[in-house]
Amino acid sequence: MQEQFDVNVFGLMDVTRAILPHMRANRSGVIVNVSSGAGVFGLPMISLYTASKFAMEGFSESLSYELAGLGIAVKIVEPGGVTSTDFGKRSGAEAVEAEAPADYDVFLAGAAKVFEGLRDDRGLGTSEEVAEWIYTAATDGSDQLRYVATEGIKPMVAARRETSEAQYMAFMRERVAPKP
Repeated sequence: MQEQFDVNVFGLMDVTRAILPHMRANRSGVIVNVSSGAGVFGLPMISLYTASKFAMEGFSESLSYELAGLGIAVKIVEPGGVTSTDFGKRSGAEAVEAEAPADYDVFLAGAAKVFEGLRDDRGLGTSEEVAEWIYTAATDGSDQLRYVATEGIKPMVAARRETSEAQYMAFMRERVAPKP
């Protein structure tokens, strides 16, 4: 638990704290934080990772308001699955191999299916595409906060951001929750 937040939240905050005095002195700069689709929508069996990405998104958004008047922009790049990383294999293995009560067996089976999809290259982004989005976020000169970097998560991001809570929950439950 601590390691997840040390990397995804506290490390990001430490780097931000270190660079901000220089950006404040220059009254300019762009901070680009790389989140995840899991920072927008929750998924079963990766609760800690999701919580750390939600925390990072909240920190980044709040910081964007605080720094806007100083000429410093904050951007969030939100990739989903990426073909050229081992994230799906590592995270999927951790989720599926996690020791859990028998009540979670149905979630483990679902998580195995989700992460098996991350091992399949169809419809996933590439690290080069994500790098292009990071570059765009850093250089576009806009006040846009969030950039969805891979096609595969766009339906879930749209469900989260463009529908009611009830519609979103129904959409996600259809995809990730066990049927009673």
